[in-house]
Amino acid sequence: MNTRVKTRLQSMKPPLKNEKEKVKMQGSKLREPAKTITNGRASSRERKLALQQDVDKLKKKLRHEENVHRALQRAFTRPLGALPRLPPYLPPYTLELLAEVAVLEEEVVRLEEQLVHFRKDLYQEAVNISTSKRKMETSADLCDSYPIKNPKQEQPKLKLKE
Repeated sequence: MNTRVKTRLQSMKPPLKNEKEKVKMQGSKLREPAKTITNGRASSRERKLALQQDVDKLKKKLRHEENVHRALQRAFTRPLGALPRLPPYLPPYTLELLAEVAVLEEEVVRLEEQLVHFRKDLYQEAVNISTSKRKMETSADLCDSYPIKNPKQEQPKLKLKE
C-alpha cells in the first residue's frame, strides 16, 4: 500500500479517549501471557488428545477399509462355481451386489459354453451340407455322362389301323 494511504488510515482511527484506557489495555496485555501459558498447556494437551483420538479413529477406519478391500478381492478372484464367502461386516448393499455378480458370472460361463456348442453344431451342419452338395454334383455329373433310358420311352408305339 502507498505510504500516503497508510498515514491517512492511521489518522482516521479515533484516538483513545483516556489515558486510563491505555493503561488498562497495557495491564491486561501483561497479565494475559501468564494465563496463556497455563491455558496454552491445557489447550495443547486437549488438542493433542483430540488429535490422538482422530488418529485412532482414522486407523480403525483404515483397518476396516483394508478388510473390505481384501474381502472384495477374494470375492472377485474366487474360482468359478465356488460360492463366495462374504464377511458380515460388508454393507448389505455390497453383499447384494457381490451375490448378483456371482450369479451373473455363472450365467456368462453357461452362455459361453452354449455358444461353443452352437458353433460346433453350425460347423458340423456346414460340413454335412457341403458333403451333400458334392455328392449331388457328382451324381448329377454321372447322370449327364451316362443317361439313363426311361423304359417307357423305349417301347415302340403301335399304330392302330383305322
